[in-house]
Amino acid sequence: MEVRRRCGWLPEERRGPRRPVWARGRVGAEECPKSLVTPQSLEWVETFLTWKFSGGGALNELRARDADAFLILEREWRAGADGERKSS
Repeated sequence: MEVRRRCGWLPEERRGPRRPVWARGRVGAEECPKSLVTPQSLEWVETFLTWKFSGGGALNELRARDADAFLILEREWRAGADGERKSS
């Protein structure tokens, strides 16, 4: 299964050719999504949700990498909300 899903912890030569192994909506991955999620990405999601639900703040007060992550998460948040409104 690890080889079929191209898990990231396998050496590149054992993963085989690139091909989609997971897809949902507009998002897809060429390797197992489990191996793509890092402690840093989980921290960004948790921090983003705290930031968002506390009213947000000025992005220019954040570190550049954090602001970039928040902009990506905000775009995905809005895309998800738009999709929910369209299907209702």
